[in-house]
Amino acid sequence: MFKFDYEQITEIMQSFHLITGVQVAIFDAEFREVATYPNENCEFCRVMKSCPKTRRKCKVADRRSMSECQKKNGLVIYKCHAGLCEAVVPLHENEQIIGYMMLGQITDLTDRTSLLKVAEDLGDKYGFDVSELKRAVGEITYKNESEIAAAAKIMEACTSYILLKELITPEHSRLLEGAKEYIEKNLSYEIDIAKMCEELAVGRTRLYEIFKKETGMGIAKYINRRRMHKAKKLLKTTELTIPEIAELVGFSDYNYFSRVYKKTYGKSPRYYR
Repeated sequence: MFKFDYEQITEIMQSFHLITGVQVAIFDAEFREVATYPNENCEFCRVMKSCPKTRRKCKVADRRSMSECQKKNGLVIYKCHAGLCEAVVPLHENEQIIGYMMLGQITDLTDRTSLLKVAEDLGDKYGFDVSELKRAVGEITYKNESEIAAAAKIMEACTSYILLKELITPEHSRLLEGAKEYIEKNLSYEIDIAKMCEELAVGRTRLYEIFKKETGMGIAKYINRRRMHKAKKLLKTTELTIPEIAELVGFSDYNYFSRVYKKTYGKSPRYYR
């Protein structure tokens, strides 16, 4: 389960739509829709989803695209079962996919003959009003291939911003939250796992299991990431010397700190500053 800052996420989706003119939606890790803007589907999709059978096809297409995105662990641009263009990108939290952002209900076809044929076939098969579907085809938003790729890239940037601002966060267990608080308070020191387990009243094995399940990484790796995150922030926002920062994030050896920092971010602390 996750916490969503609906107000700020909706504001981002509104901005995305204002720039691109394309609908965007967010799904959780179980492929359940969490938020959409605009709330109304295009007329073609509204008609399609008015029938239980085709509505089910739409859901299957969405799930299939997110499954592919999960396997690829990155952007997927595709066409749905009715021939409309859509794109989906993953939302990550500590290397774990916690959701998806999707844009869609557009076409890259200036000649809509193939879409009209789809409308006719669907009308014959499922009893839709063909004239209504054909009229809806003409109202589908058009974007060329380059514009679709650009919109997808902007959507990727939106996911990075959402995660940076922690607008979607896992609802971790009390133990995990307690462990994280303990780690944050003690980043300047050598962290004793046994002492942390004692304070949290949890066994070492159980704590490791919780960390691995909820964060996708072990405790040592998590601690190292938090040390590097704090170091990066101090480098950017303070005038402290690099040796002083190294000590504040739990490294007594400045040279070792520099090596770990460069391995993490691809740049030395001095170069980053």
